[in-house]
Amino acid sequence: MQQSNTHIMSTKTLIPKLNNGTQRESFQSESTSGTGNEGSLTEMENLEGVAAFSPGEADKEVANPQLKESTATPAEMEEPGQEAAAPENAVEMDAYFASYSELLQERKESTEVIIGPDNRVRINPTTAYPWRAICALKITAQDGSKWIGTGWLVGPRTVITAGHCVYMHDHGGWPRSVEVIPGANDGTRPYGSGIATTFRSVNGWINSKNSDFDYGAIILPENSRPGDRTGWFGLSVKNDDFLKNAVLNLSGYPGDKGGNQQWFMSLKTKSVNARRITYDIDTMGGQSGSPVWIYLNGQRYAVGIHTNGHSSGNSATRLVTAVYNNLIAWKNLGL
Repeated sequence: MQQSNTHIMSTKTLIPKLNNGTQRESFQSESTSGTGNEGSLTEMENLEGVAAFSPGEADKEVANPQLKESTATPAEMEEPGQEAAAPENAVEMDAYFASYSELLQERKESTEVIIGPDNRVRINPTTAYPWRAICALKITAQDGSKWIGTGWLVGPRTVITAGHCVYMHDHGGWPRSVEVIPGANDGTRPYGSGIATTFRSVNGWINSKNSDFDYGAIILPENSRPGDRTGWFGLSVKNDDFLKNAVLNLSGYPGDKGGNQQWFMSLKTKSVNARRITYDIDTMGGQSGSPVWIYLNGQRYAVGIHTNGHSSGNSATRLVTAVYNNLIAWKNLGL
């Protein structure tokens, strides 16, 4: 595989402080020439198994068809409040199974796996950054079936998640709607919630169901801007050597805890390849779409999007240049 001499480096731009004194960070890309170095990476896209696409097509954006304004689902925004908490033993279904129905029946593998003892820690309260920028997702498929997942804010109205949370191959494709609840904590919604009907993913997931391209975005309506209150994650493309030595953080909303409690774990990377990051961080169904981030010099940079797991290791879609560029474009849709 030949490597380009052009590299993309993530450079931080701080946006003015929020009213509560926290800061939000965003990133811009700048092109440089020369040899690779830590924190910079450009590579030819790995299109193995996606022969239907020419190089670069697998990461090409796909948008869900938009309803006419007269028939669109009304935008909704809820004020903070209380709702009945789900029973502790309730298990809700991860949206992963909406594209892999055969696994739901056979149970040969799961969306996520507890590897050895369960070392997850509950986040309570969820009102500090970055926990408040992580969102529980309540997904209604086109056929009316209900699913859960996790997402995370990268801007005022843009939520990044797994591709299988916004396109469900076995249940009608694009969802009817997704409710986004930042910082959900049992029955408490400290930042309200928003109902989204605008979604994005890429060819590699929509048309090939290739897990290497399992990523997407939710764009909230204009009257729903939770990121203005919660802040959002930064983004970074890191090279193999950096990631292999990094401590990864992952937090989301597992179904085995009812889908309304945020659970966290941190561990060093297990392995990386061109499109995936693998780790032994414990997760369960419902945590699909969770941010996988590094904490570096006091800042949080997402480097992956958690998607699925196996007893040999749970894994994330890796932020490579093409993924990074799509996430920036989707962020700009929600400014």
